[in-house]
Amino acid sequence: MGLLYPFSNATTEVLTATGSQAFTIANNMTILDGVTTEATGNRTIDLTIDDEVNAGAKLFVKSKTNATETTIFGTGIDSATITGVAGKTFCQEFTFDGTTFLPTGTAVQID
Repeated sequence: MGLLYPFSNATTEVLTATGSQAFTIANNMTILDGVTTEATGNRTIDLTIDDEVNAGAKLFVKSKTNATETTIFGTGIDSATITGVAGKTFCQEFTFDGTTFLPTGTAVQID
């Protein structure tokens, strides 16, 4: 494994518009970009967490919705579902406790 954040860049992954989203988290800072491709249906995020990821690792989720699509957190994330608002963007941060990613706070609408 190469260098991990903070000694290298954060990893950015882009969500698709709808459906199941499966990602392997292999860095101590990962950004899930759900704005570049706006949600047009419900999204479910499932994570596989690499053994190199340390407790305290951060995950940042940013999601823009076309209407009231939901972002559902599945495997690897223990959090409430986010229900979108037409044309709005929500952000939420998570911290890895050594087993799963837990929310640092509630999702925030930023626009």
